[in-house]
Order: sequence, then C-alpha cells, then structure tokens
Amino acid sequence: MAKTRKPTQDLLLPGSSGWERWTGVEGEPCTLAAEFGQSAGVFGKEAQPRLLALPVSHLWVLPAWLQGEEAHLRDMAALHLERLGVRVTDLDHALQVRPIADREGANLVCMTALKEAHAPLWDTTRLPDEVVISADCLPVPANAMVIFRELGKLMLAITHGEALVYASPLSSHALDANALGEINHLCLQLGFQGVLGQVQHIILWLEDEGDVEQIRRVTGLPAVREVKPVPVMPRLGRSSLLPPEIQEARARHAQSARTRLLALSAGFALAAAVAVLVVLITWATQERDLLRERVADLTPRASQVLDQKKSWLEAAPAVDPSRFPMQTLLDCMVPSSSGEVSMTHFEWVPERLMLRGRTPSPSVALQYAKEITDMEGLSHYTWETPAPTIASDNSATFELKGGTQP
Repeated sequence: MAKTRKPTQDLLLPGSSGWERWTGVEGEPCTLAAEFGQSAGVFGKEAQPRLLALPVSHLWVLPAWLQGEEAHLRDMAALHLERLGVRVTDLDHALQVRPIADREGANLVCMTALKEAHAPLWDTTRLPDEVVISADCLPVPANAMVIFRELGKLMLAITHGEALVYASPLSSHALDANALGEINHLCLQLGFQGVLGQVQHIILWLEDEGDVEQIRRVTGLPAVREVKPVPVMPRLGRSSLLPPEIQEARARHAQSARTRLLALSAGFALAAAVAVLVVLITWATQERDLLRERVADLTPRASQVLDQKKSWLEAAPAVDPSRFPMQTLLDCMVPSSSGEVSMTHFEWVPERLMLRGRTPSPSVALQYAKEITDMEGLSHYTWETPAPTIASDNSATFELKGGTQP
C-alpha cells in the first residue's frame, strides 16, 4: 500500500541575524527558502500549512514544580507566574504548559507565556496556522545548555532530558565573563528550585565567540562548539499560543469572509428574485393576452346579456312575489287588527314601505303596529313605529315606515 505523502509546511523562523523562511514536512529537517531582515518575515504565496516561530525574547519559558492534578496545571501555572510578576490574562492563547516529569504527586512543567511584544509579521493576509517557540524548532541536545544567537542576541536554552525546560535571552551582548556569571547565577537558581536536571555539558552554536576553556573553568561544565543544526519542522497541533495581533487579524478575515458570503448570498437571492419576477411577468403577460382574447370574444354577447337583464328587471315586479306590490299590500292586511284599520296611504318600493291609516282608538293603532312587525312576509323590513296621533273623538292616525338593510 502506498504511503500517504505528508504536506509541505512553511516555517518563519528567527535566524542568527535575521528572519528566515524554511520549508519541509513535519518531523523532518527543513530546507532554507528565503532570508529577510530582523524586523519580520513573510510566508510564501503557496497555500500550505504555515507556522510562525516566535523569538525566545517574545516569551517567558520557565520551569516549575506544581502540585495537583494535571488537568489543573494551567491554572496553577498562571498563579505561579503571577507570583513571579508575570500576569497572563488569556490562559487559552497566551499560556502553554507542558509536563516534563512527575515526582510524589508533583509535576515538573515548562511554562511558556507570551510577552507584550508585537507579532513579527509583514503580511497579515497570510496568517500562520500555528504559533510555536523558535527553540522547539531546533534539535536541542538532551541534558545540555545551548548558547546561540537569535536576531543578533545571545540566547540560552536548557533541556531536562530531551525536553526544553528553560529558554531566555542573555543580558550581555557578548559571551564574556559577565555572560558566564549570569549563567552561573541562573544555574544556581534553577538548581535550588530542583528543576535544572542533570546538565552534562554546554554547547556553543557560535562560530568564533566564547572561550571554551574559560567557560569550563567558570561553570565547571565541559563546553563544545558545534555548527548550528538545520531546524526540524514542528508537528502541527502541539502549540496553543496565539498573539493578540494574529487573533485580531483572524477575526477581521472571518468578518470579511462573512461579509463576502452575505454579499454573494444577497447577489444570488437578488438574481433568483429577478428570475422569478421575469417568469411572473411573462406568465402575467400571457394571461393578460388570453383575457383580452376572451373579452374580445365575449363582448358581442355582453350587449345581449345586458338587454336580457334589463328586460328581466322590468318584468321583475310582475313575476317575483317578493317584489309584487299587491302581495306586500295583502301582507299588510293580514294582522287581526287590520279589520279596524282604514288605510289612507300606501307607498312601496322594494327597499322601502310606508303606511298611513286611521283606527277607531289608539289601542288598535298600537296593536296593528305591533302585529305588522311580527309578520313573516314583512320580516325583512326594519320598522319605525312612532306613537299614533290621537284626535278629539279618540280616534288615532298612524304612520309606519319599513326599510331593508343595505
């Protein structure tokens, strides 16, 4: 079975005098691709995994023995650093804790915390996929102190076994007696804390700096001068460090991507709406043309229908009982009290009815007004029944009005 080929990665690494770009596959030696100045570097244009190696001067790399469970090491490390005067606000992206050894419930860890330094990137459009420490890219020997230059400054890295346990720039600009005194003082502190380990020798990745015999005499450790090795491409997924500038740049890129996606979605939606509108307009035009054809076909018949309707309206009073005035008059004479009513006025149209009459007494007029409103044939009228007018001979005249609802 053919082996899966690992992708080529891009690594920005601070070199001895300036920034360098290396390429290679993870876990294997890299190939130098470009060299830059001291300020920053830039990734290649090819779309591939990108790693940014921060200089040692941009980080705190300190060892410590921490008590407690491994799941709580990050919180304990933050408290330990705060006691040392290093305050970490973003534990997820500014602090990394790597266990190295354990002893009687305590864990020896290497704490890596970001300093307040600007991320060294020229081009913020090509951001790194992961940020590591530069010393993790160098094959540092086990149980050794390594002195090398990074961006022109002297650096010291210490390993406990094969793991990096300490890294820091030296305050001296040259590897002289002051630098050796600083190293001795540092070894005394780390040894007192019990984190130094079994350092066996000092390695100089310097071409012509430092006196090997002086170093052995001052520190008590043998010193060896070696050629600085080619960096090894780190494996992805081991580092959680992420400077704030890169977080902000990623957020801007994500917002820009969302904006572009929304713009594309809006464009597609607008195009779809226009397409639907065109289809609807075409369909409506076809329907309009069909309706015009039907109207043109039915227009000659419409005049005949209107003439027939007019004839039926003229004949309606004679053939529709509900519109026959004689039927309405007969309905007005159905009440039992109508025998004593002398009808003096009858006015009728289909929507309105008015009656005037005379009765021998007011009681008969009131009874007739009540009975006519209860007539089934006249129930579609809404009646106005004002009080009758009483004459001197006690007879009464009345006026009743009925109207239909519009």
